[in-house]
Amino acid sequence: MKNKKLLTGAISLALVAVVSVGATLAYFTDKTETAQNVFSAGKVSLSLIDKSEPEEGQVGGTPYEKDGITGIQYDNIMPGDVLSKVVGLNTAADSQDAYVAIRVTVNDVVAPNAQSIGTERITAQISDIIASQVDGDLWASKDLGNGDVVYYFKTVVPADTKNLILFSAIPLPGSEWNNEYAELSFDVDVQAAAIQAANTDLDLFMGMDWGDIVELAD
Repeated sequence: MKNKKLLTGAISLALVAVVSVGATLAYFTDKTETAQNVFSAGKVSLSLIDKSEPEEGQVGGTPYEKDGITGIQYDNIMPGDVLSKVVGLNTAADSQDAYVAIRVTVNDVVAPNAQSIGTERITAQISDIIASQVDGDLWASKDLGNGDVVYYFKTVVPADTKNLILFSAIPLPGSEWNNEYAELSFDVDVQAAAIQAANTDLDLFMGMDWGDIVELAD
């Protein structure tokens, strides 16, 4: 019995010795230098051109502002006048390449003497006049109806592009505008928008709803 107790004690001491040795072991380790990767997003930035710079024989407008909206006002226009109305855009020097578009909306047509014509027809006439001044080789168009047309530049526009002009004049009809057009008034609203050219294309841009484009740009 005495020998059995001694054997048990020896086994216990052996176990303690094993645990003690195991606690001193460590994993092999190493490290490398830190490499920092920096990612910064670009941006698309543009500005609208909307001005009146009359050439010889053209009728100029004056700066206009109402409710925080700026533009050009033309008073006492007459049939046959050629209105100086320059609409286009610039892209910023720090902008990414982009597809660009300009929306032109004829609205608020008031024609108190146009008994047989109607404002819808006059709206269409003015919209068609503007469309006739746009170079169809450079700009594609999407008619939204009721005098509302979006014009898309057909190719990618690089950064720091200046004076990309959509149209520069609105020539009013002559004798076709009779007394029914007296006291006519109308607005032409213009707005430019852009989308990055990288990983997109013109068809995608033209397929987007204008309201969605403007909302994303806010």
